[in-house]
Amino acid sequence: MSEKLSAERHTPDELTQELEALDLEIVRFAVICQVRLFDPGVLNQVMDNNEQICGQFHPTAFQSLRGLLYLHFDMHRQLAQTYGTADAEEIIHRVREHLRPRIGEQLGSLFNTRGAAD
Repeated sequence: MSEKLSAERHTPDELTQELEALDLEIVRFAVICQVRLFDPGVLNQVMDNNEQICGQFHPTAFQSLRGLLYLHFDMHRQLAQTYGTADAEEIIHRVREHLRPRIGEQLGSLFNTRGAAD
């Protein structure tokens, strides 16, 4: 219940900005570690704490990446609980569309696998 109350204090635009900032940090750590997050199976390997998928070994950056991914998924859950699935998907879509030109091809197929990060 406290999670829902917390989310209700923010407007959808504020939540969009928070999610965007979180996702930019995820991208930053993925680039540092050279992890192609949304290539098949890679996201699961990060969540399973498999550092072998890193192109560059940076244990601290990898643990930050992993923690931020957990936070990202929790934020998606909170958005869906507070605003409903359709509105949450709209917020998430807006974030992705805004980040796409800023990220470029740094992570390869970051936005090509629909639903992989949701």
